[in-house]
Amino acid sequence: MSEPESPTIPPEPEEADRTIDVRRLLAETSVEQACATAERYFAQLRSWDHHLAKPFSGPEDAPALLVAFATLLQGLSLSPGMEVLDFGAGTGWTARFLSQMGLRVTAADVSPTALAIAEELFRRLPPVGERPAPRFLHFDGHRLDLPDASVDRVFCLDALHHVPNQREVLVELARVLREDGIAGFSEPGPEHSRSPQSQYEMRTFGVVENDIDLDGIWRLAREAGFAELALAAYNAPGLLLSWEEYREIVDGRGADERFTEMTRQFLGERRTFFLYKGARPVSSAQYRSGLLAAVTVEPPRARAVAGETLALMVTATNTGTSTWRPHGAGIGGVSIGAHLYDERGAILRHSYHWEPLTEGDGHPVAPGGTVTREVNVPAPAPGRYLLELDLVAADVAWFGLNGSALPRVALEVVSAGPGVAP
Repeated sequence: MSEPESPTIPPEPEEADRTIDVRRLLAETSVEQACATAERYFAQLRSWDHHLAKPFSGPEDAPALLVAFATLLQGLSLSPGMEVLDFGAGTGWTARFLSQMGLRVTAADVSPTALAIAEELFRRLPPVGERPAPRFLHFDGHRLDLPDASVDRVFCLDALHHVPNQREVLVELARVLREDGIAGFSEPGPEHSRSPQSQYEMRTFGVVENDIDLDGIWRLAREAGFAELALAAYNAPGLLLSWEEYREIVDGRGADERFTEMTRQFLGERRTFFLYKGARPVSSAQYRSGLLAAVTVEPPRARAVAGETLALMVTATNTGTSTWRPHGAGIGGVSIGAHLYDERGAILRHSYHWEPLTEGDGHPVAPGGTVTREVNVPAPAPGRYLLELDLVAADVAWFGLNGSALPRVALEVVSAGPGVAP
């Protein structure tokens, strides 16, 4: 159920006293009527250009949309390959961004026309590279055509406050989420229905512009099977300060009261919250933040024959906070890698060689755990090199990016020939 777009037009004087009570509107609006209202809005559009351009339809709306999107991304702990339900996806800009990041997206909305616009967006601007194609799913307002426990994350930007049957929808979202799943929402605040634009939307289009009551939503969420609620505290507008004022805040010499008040006001008008189906997910190698290792290699100097392999004994200890997934686990599977430099330290080939960190299917390595194994690196052309050893989580990051100390081997490679021995 996507957010209708319309200019903020002040009401005529005789309209000013026609304040709409959203509670009464909810009582008079069935789920089917709410769905029909959303479809009617999109179906009557003369042009799709405004929606196809989102979130860059205009410089005034873009900052708030992008900040809300980014805050949801951070709280949902996403990683490529996850199944994500974009609930109330509307005309598809959020689904496109999520797909671009390698997520398997189901874009669900009650408006067939909105989904048609979303499909047109993907036709005009397909994601760059090989990315999973999104699925477009019409939602009847009651039940999602998805199996139980089939979704890793639910992404919902400005859609829940249009829902007249929040209890039923939260039960449905809990049903499709896996046990370690998270549902993230970015919604307006507890007095949203009273704003001039909300009153205009309800009066003109008949759309529900409900207030977001976190006490009530959390009660319904617990009944639906969610275990925990967390809220994001942040400030979107930003306060422009002098360099001295900025340094005072950064250095801890004081907080600007204007910044505190702006933050308080923003948080009063915006609710970004996350519902956890079970316990909060444990950090794993699917996320870069917890990836650190202490790596040693023997010998520190070596001689090899071109075209043959160099045997090195590598020991890696997990000094981070994430459990290392086995190499064969797909995204986040940890391998030993090597980078090749010339003897002066100029990079010749990044990601020169990879091998599984553990043999066979492998096993997870918890923080504090250690793995020692032989790595066989192919020798390059004759010459003198530096070979740098690092760990890498597939499609996530090299550990060196997080500050892991990386050992190097001084390598001399000689030509193969009679009587030549390494």
